[in-house]
Amino acid sequence: AAIRSDLQGMQGGSSPSSASKPAEGLPAGYVCLQCGTCIGTTDSLLESREDAFIFGRILGSERFPEKAGKLLTCLTCDTPLGSRSDMGVAIRRDRVALRSKPLEILVCSLKQQEISDLQPAIRAAFPHCNISTRVLLKAELRGFQMATLRPTPEFVVVVHRNEGRALLTDRNGFYHDVLGSAWQLTRGHVLVVLTRAPPKAEGDLYDQQLLRSLSMQGDQPTIGVISALGRVLTWDSKPAAHQTKHLEGLASKAYLREPPGPPQPGIPPPWTRSNSKVGANSSSSGWCALL
Repeated sequence: AAIRSDLQGMQGGSSPSSASKPAEGLPAGYVCLQCGTCIGTTDSLLESREDAFIFGRILGSERFPEKAGKLLTCLTCDTPLGSRSDMGVAIRRDRVALRSKPLEILVCSLKQQEISDLQPAIRAAFPHCNISTRVLLKAELRGFQMATLRPTPEFVVVVHRNEGRALLTDRNGFYHDVLGSAWQLTRGHVLVVLTRAPPKAEGDLYDQQLLRSLSMQGDQPTIGVISALGRVLTWDSKPAAHQTKHLEGLASKAYLREPPGPPQPGIPPPWTRSNSKVGANSSSSGWCALL
């Protein structure tokens, strides 16, 4: 795959000292040219050689073989990347590129006001982003697909105002198919924000009592699962400082395109189908378009 104009080409010899840090305080990521998964970051780059980059560690390293000389492949698309050595992890220069493009975030809701109210909080948490918005129509929610949206989102935030019984996921949930499509496309880089629902305890990310009720008594087990994964935030009208920090962390993971982890119990199987190696290979052209 050709290196896109928004990636800094590495054949020219990027090094730890010259690599840019496009997002303040966040190391730049070296991403797989085939699928866009982040392999390593500038803060773990030890040496830049003519044919390879030497990293002290790579993302998802605990899932790679530890034996020196063993071939390493991308966790998402199986592209051969390099191998371990006594010096560290050697990744071929022609298999990765250094990302500098802002994070593409999609914010969607049934109400424009909720979208407008949330955008300043997102920009405050992660300024190095482009925000696209979409007001969802109830008639389009069933079977909703994001694969054709442009620009292609890398981090999807669904915001909903709590006005009584919140129907979010599963059989009667407004956003179940929206979240499922987003989960597939972004490899789990998804967030649900529920407003008019401040946490009961200081320091909590969400109203635990409300989420427990929705999950266990409201026939919405999926919202309980993703809240346990840290992908639900609830507040009244604006996030608390610790919630903004958490939002920044989620956006940073999306920006670095951290490799997808193993399937999480309770996540609907169709949501994770594209996270398989087969799905990743079939969608690689879409990821290259993002690069």
